[in-house]
Amino acid sequence: MIKKLLLSLTLLLTVSFAFGQELTKEQIKERKRQTKALMNLISDAEAQILDNPAGALTMLKPALQGEHAHLVVNEPYLWYTVASAKIGVMQQEQVKQQEGQAFNQNVLYTYCYEIFQDLSRCYELDNTPDAKGKVKPKYSEQIKKILYENRNNLFNGGAYFYNEGDFTAAFNQFDTFIKSSAYPCLAEFGLAENDFNKVAAYYASLCGMRLEDYNMVLAHIDTAVKDPENAESAYQFKADALLNLGDTVAWISTLKECSVMFPTNVYFYQNLIQYYDNNNKRDELVQYADDMIAKDPQNPLFVYVKGYIAQQSDNQDEAIIWYKKTLEIDPNYENALGNLALCYIQQAQAYSNQQASVKVTDKAKLKKDKEILDAYFKEALPLYEKLRQIAPERTNLWLNGLYQCYYNLNMESELSEIEKLLPQE
Repeated sequence: MIKKLLLSLTLLLTVSFAFGQELTKEQIKERKRQTKALMNLISDAEAQILDNPAGALTMLKPALQGEHAHLVVNEPYLWYTVASAKIGVMQQEQVKQQEGQAFNQNVLYTYCYEIFQDLSRCYELDNTPDAKGKVKPKYSEQIKKILYENRNNLFNGGAYFYNEGDFTAAFNQFDTFIKSSAYPCLAEFGLAENDFNKVAAYYASLCGMRLEDYNMVLAHIDTAVKDPENAESAYQFKADALLNLGDTVAWISTLKECSVMFPTNVYFYQNLIQYYDNNNKRDELVQYADDMIAKDPQNPLFVYVKGYIAQQSDNQDEAIIWYKKTLEIDPNYENALGNLALCYIQQAQAYSNQQASVKVTDKAKLKKDKEILDAYFKEALPLYEKLRQIAPERTNLWLNGLYQCYYNLNMESELSEIEKLLPQE
């Protein structure tokens, strides 16, 4: 239960000035009267907390939002009383929960969040030097106890609002849970090293991703990535946020770092490779692939990239070497199968174009040319057929290629079947 506060009130009034204008005696007198009335109102509200904490909050509205609220806004007594009333409401809901009754989780967790804001302000004001430069805190020890005992409710509140789909409220709960670990009044508890901070930071970042608020994603990301279970996803959030915020340098740096940390996660590699490729940074892409092959020679992706670079440079022979090496590591690497087959088709096309420029009437030469061309298509054919078998949905990798092979190799029944799959104009 909340103990009734026994306070000896001393009204500390600061005479303020309008710009370039001193208050008159009548204005000062009126200000004192208004301030005293508000302080009495706070005292009356405090007396209601035990029996009617919700009613006490209603009574406090003029001191928080009224015309003259500015006169008491810097009184720690106000914020302590407000927080005490909210704690009273929270305790009522907690009693309902313990007794198996329906309770209002929204109110419980919303007020929990708010008392951290109220008491943080109260603590700051309570430890502000007075006119004589002395600090005489009245509430600091009690504040420390209240915040420590209620801190876990912030984490639970974050989970509640996240499950409710209110990601802004969830973020606020997790954000305060994390920040409170560094509150001066809670320093003795060593909360900064608590592993739950890392989990809370991960979910705070996830809230940002849900809202597509990338500054929110980054707010605690450096703590989130320290959570062993969620580090990989957290780094992916970080990369996405940096990209969306236009920080290309930090994005590239993160992708490079994570491609080493998480060698099985293709997200980081593929984004980096795509960036180099889209921006015609071939030399950097080659260097990156070489570096990664040196670190992980059995990773098919980097071996494949070497083939891709060669193929983009019209060096089909080298591309074939690298694609074959890729398939030695992973025989079902779909892109390597498709691109290796395409290399043979491109070689066939290049040879055909070369011969077409010269009129040939020698039947032996024509026969030889046909054998050479058929050899290319015969190399490509089993690759396309395997692709069709293992990736039937990826028709872009094998449909046109199979058609060309069947057509050029005079495989009429197969050609008839594949023609039915071609898009109709």
